[in-house]
Amino acid sequence: MFIALILWAAPVYAIDVLALYKDDQAVRTHLRTLPKNEVKEYITQVMLPGDQVRLEQVEQLIKTTENLSSEEYFAAAMIMQHGSDPAHYKMAMELSQKARALDPSNKNASWLSCAAEDRHLQKIDQPQIWGTQLYRKMNAEGTHEIYYLENFDKNARSDEQRVQCGIPTLAGIEAKLEKMATLTDRNKQYRLWKTGT
Repeated sequence: MFIALILWAAPVYAIDVLALYKDDQAVRTHLRTLPKNEVKEYITQVMLPGDQVRLEQVEQLIKTTENLSSEEYFAAAMIMQHGSDPAHYKMAMELSQKARALDPSNKNASWLSCAAEDRHLQKIDQPQIWGTQLYRKMNAEGTHEIYYLENFDKNARSDEQRVQCGIPTLAGIEAKLEKMATLTDRNKQYRLWKTGT
C-alpha cells in the first residue's frame, strides 16, 4: 500500500525540462571556450546530437503535460529554439509566449518570443523583423570575422516594440555591431551582443 501511494503521488511527467535546459546551456558555454580548430567537431559530435535528444524529450513533454511553470515553458522554448525545422522555431515562439503570459515579468521569455519569430521567418525564407539573428563574415580588412545582420526588415517593428521585447533600438543594434566589429575575439564580440559589456 505504501508503494502504491508513492507511485500515485509521483509527478505527472518524468522529464525534468529545467535540467535539460541546464544541459543545453552548458554545452553552449563550453563551445565558446574551445579553440577554433575544435569547434566544428564539437558541434557535430556533441552539441547537435545532444540538441536532438533534448528536443525529442521536450516534444514528448509538451504532448503529455499542460501545467508547466513560466520558467519551465521558457526552458522548453529555448531547447526548441535550438532545433533545425521551422516547426521547432514556431513552437519555441509559442512556448515562450506561454511563459510570458504566466509571468509578464519574465523578460527572457519576451526576448525569446521575438528571437524565435526571427529564426522561424528566416527558416521559411522571409526577412527577420526584430534584428536578433546574427551571421558571421570576414571584415572588410580581412583581419578577423565579425557579426552582422542579414535579411532584416528594419521597418517591420518599431523601436518601442523592440524595447518591450528586451531588444535594443535600431540605433542601439547598429552601435553594438560597430563596437563588436572592433573586437578581434569572437567570445568578446558575443558577450557584448548578449550583455552590452
